[in-house]
Amino acid sequence: MKTKNLIVGAGLSGLYTAYRLEKMGKDYLLLDARERVGGRILSSSITGLELPTSPLNTVDMGPSWFWPQMHPRITQLINNLMLPIFPQYSQGAYLIENQSNSAPIRYESGFEQSPTSMRIAGGMQCLVDTLLAALPSHKVQLNSKVTHVEYHDHGKTTVTINHNSKVESIEVEQVIFALPLRLLAESISFTPALPYELTQRFSATTTWMAAHAKFFAIYKSPFWREEGLSGSASSRVGPLVEIHDASTFDGVGALFGFVGIDAATRAKAGEALIKQAAIEQLTRIFGSKASTPIDIKLLDWSKETLTATEADHQAPSAHPHYGLPASEKALNKFHWYFAGTEAAQENGGYLEGALEAADVVLSSLSDS
Repeated sequence: MKTKNLIVGAGLSGLYTAYRLEKMGKDYLLLDARERVGGRILSSSITGLELPTSPLNTVDMGPSWFWPQMHPRITQLINNLMLPIFPQYSQGAYLIENQSNSAPIRYESGFEQSPTSMRIAGGMQCLVDTLLAALPSHKVQLNSKVTHVEYHDHGKTTVTINHNSKVESIEVEQVIFALPLRLLAESISFTPALPYELTQRFSATTTWMAAHAKFFAIYKSPFWREEGLSGSASSRVGPLVEIHDASTFDGVGALFGFVGIDAATRAKAGEALIKQAAIEQLTRIFGSKASTPIDIKLLDWSKETLTATEADHQAPSAHPHYGLPASEKALNKFHWYFAGTEAAQENGGYLEGALEAADVVLSSLSDS
């Protein structure tokens, strides 16, 4: 198999790169090790509703928000694709739980959003699916894990993949790596080897949100709004430490929270106990109506081996400084390029960063 441009990783950065190359009429192949595209973008359909499920009734197990005032690339892309958007709900009081045996403190001033967070109706998956729909199916290959990349003196690169448990090779002119840098360093071998400084930097680059778990409780309606609550809360008790309204565009109620215990403790506790404790906590904070959700969802990203490595199980204490070291430029002679949000200099970790890094690579490809 041969292609000019091989894109490794079909998350937002890889999909967007393929989308742009398709628009330019360039030859490419997009690979992903998963059975799906999207990477850390994943929306899950709500079950338990009496009425037929609407495609808009989903919750985002990965990223959900974007900020038009800060992030022009993702905003422009969503606008160009004509995806319906709506603001994150924030009207009403903000609650703080300091102790499990006392009522939460209520702040009527609410949860201030600055700048305003926006969501896509139907979930961030709609962005991924719309980009995918613009690509010919034969240019997207799933269940394809890259294991080795080798540059040859004649200017071509051979990429070895495991596709549906079979070893295959692809001859390419340019490779765009659009996966977490730490995962790349751990899972792919190179000939010649990557510069030591670059390998060390990649291995030390935290995969954004890979240490976290996201919990959802879904209800027929957002009952807390009727009680003058925003749905936003913070807790020193847990297991959820930060909670927000995640209700759908169609009005199905949902609360989501980030699980505040580390990956190792989550693994020992097990999903059933975490779910039970989370519902008990939501009941303490929001009242008895929170005790009977119609659906519950929990996704622990630290268990997703195509996102997180062992080193990602410990969450960073602050937003990491992302971007590529200068030594990365030395690989341009091989036509190896690095996208993905962790490669972004200014917006690393965000959806905006995934597009920023892709834009940098695309500008390099056009010059090569």
